[in-house]
Amino acid sequence: MKNKILVTGATGFLGSHLIVALESQRHEVRRHSSADGDIANCPLSMESVGHVFHLAGKSYVPESWQNPRAFYETNVMGTVNVLEHCRRNQAALTLVSSYVYGQPQCLPIAEDHPIAAANPYAHTKILAENTAQFYEREFGFRLVIVRPFNIYGPGQRPSFLIPSIVRQVVDPSVEAVRVQDLRPKRDYLYVDDAVDFFMATLRLTARGVYNMGSGCSASVAEVARLINDAAGLSKPVVSADQPRPGEILDVVADTSRAAADLGWRPHTSLADGIAAVVAAERTVRG
Repeated sequence: MKNKILVTGATGFLGSHLIVALESQRHEVRRHSSADGDIANCPLSMESVGHVFHLAGKSYVPESWQNPRAFYETNVMGTVNVLEHCRRNQAALTLVSSYVYGQPQCLPIAEDHPIAAANPYAHTKILAENTAQFYEREFGFRLVIVRPFNIYGPGQRPSFLIPSIVRQVVDPSVEAVRVQDLRPKRDYLYVDDAVDFFMATLRLTARGVYNMGSGCSASVAEVARLINDAAGLSKPVVSADQPRPGEILDVVADTSRAAADLGWRPHTSLADGIAAVVAAERTVRG
């Protein structure tokens, strides 16, 4: 057995994939999910834990506009609770943040790009980052902040873009795929590459802030085309032409710091990752 590791958000999309990887390398994993208590104030099982992956939180941007208070309570106070446990036990922490750069001033976006909250969700992540960095300075445990751009893969909630389009494409009762806006471009990273990144943060030399993305972007229209291709179909795609407030039209992650410090690079193309999501959806549907 290597290390005792706590994963919060253990039953979520990223947490479930990460736990499989950790256990395959013979780490002893402790899990925390919402069934074990509210992450903002519940006790965590920290005995002999040397590293915490904090993935618990609310993450759906449209919902953050509708109910911002819940996002601050979970994402900020939940992080404070985890930090308190790390402080008391001197456990290293990998904190999963988010895209926090607002409208890009340049592409690709490096970690020293100015931070700006484009929505309540991003603001909660900025506050969580700031609090974690304060705890690191004052209490001395090792901290790695990971800023994922857009992670996707089998098992992701259907409210997110790629699983939403996949379900519409493979459902024979759906004649046309419907999206809100075809223009926005995002940097999409397959979940297996994200898990490899998290595993690299276990290294004792890993410290600081890192972007996590593929280094290229694709529009909603391009994603829909790739999904149709993977499914062997050609369903029409209909846009409502309804951009979200403050929409960001393009983001690309600069991941050179992760490559230099962690030896990490993504290996899964968007086409291959989407093909895996389509295959998994078809398997679920039988």
